[in-house]
Amino acid sequence: MPSRKAYQFIQVRVELKGRGVTNEIDTLHINGKNLKPGLKTLDALLNYLGTQGFQVVTSKMAKETFFIYFYTLQREVYTQEPLKEDILETIANTQTGASFGHPVKGAFDLF
Repeated sequence: MPSRKAYQFIQVRVELKGRGVTNEIDTLHINGKNLKPGLKTLDALLNYLGTQGFQVVTSKMAKETFFIYFYTLQREVYTQEPLKEDILETIANTQTGASFGHPVKGAFDLF
């Protein structure tokens, strides 16, 4: 079976200490899990994730009483697992207003 390219994604939320001048991580959340930062700075964290094959796809910074950074990262992987469905076909065959990921067929499609 031939392999195909796919992507893995992670969501990272980082709060920096103080005003963020030292770039030191105060709190870290990855994919919704609160983790203890094993790396001291945001730069070190992003460099580490880069060595794991991840690259930043999107980033956003919010300033409240502290600085919060949000990142979406992706890495390319290869898999032998076949696609269960093609998302473009699913979207084309889904009625407007249906929940994404759970297509809803019309009442007449059931017969």
